[in-house]
Amino acid sequence: MDRLKVLLLKEWRESMRNKMVLFGVILLPIFLVGTSVFMIWSARNGNPIEQIILFNTALMYFLLLPAIIPLAIAVYSIVGEKEQTTLEPLLATPISDTELFLGKALASVIPALVVNWVSFGVFLILIRVLVGAVPLQLLTPPWLASIFGLSPLLALFSVGVTMIVSSRASDARAAYQFSSLAILPALVPLIVYSTQKTLVDMSLIALEGALLVVADIAILYVAIKLFRREQILTRWK
Repeated sequence: MDRLKVLLLKEWRESMRNKMVLFGVILLPIFLVGTSVFMIWSARNGNPIEQIILFNTALMYFLLLPAIIPLAIAVYSIVGEKEQTTLEPLLATPISDTELFLGKALASVIPALVVNWVSFGVFLILIRVLVGAVPLQLLTPPWLASIFGLSPLLALFSVGVTMIVSSRASDARAAYQFSSLAILPALVPLIVYSTQKTLVDMSLIALEGALLVVADIAILYVAIKLFRREQILTRWK
């Protein structure tokens, strides 16, 4: 645990020096929260169908954050360190491959979840101030299950895909472009739910959750298998 804690602090300290990471952690949540608040505020006097579509779209924005935020952190954690010549000394330490992978994965997942949940809290506060009351549709089981249940699954999937790409790539920009495919599980329901004329229900959330559990297990298994320090160093030499 001590080695894991040291690795986490190291990852976060170095990530905060990267402008791409700062954009994802700070500016993107502000933009999406602002957009979601505007949609809910606009729907306050709209017809029921318009309100439902805007509510569903706002919900899906909070599923984009845990998928997008880990991208920059996870990409930089491997290929970015290689470019900065800070990875080789780390790989030479006694830390095991599993500990190294777990530390780098948690360094991406934890900030994504914290930022997403804080953003959701800020969103509810702003809605309360601007609208006068939080619509009951925003505190239903599907919303809460999405925010607190699907978010970790999306973050894990995003990190798993990104770690696979980053561990095999030799250029941070290329790794970031390829790893952007990790947000597809969040984009697909965003497109589907935003066109629904009924509120998102638990059956849809449960279906996506089940698919993500299977996908997470498969992706993380492959990521751990491919995450070998000898292969990483040899591939980059």
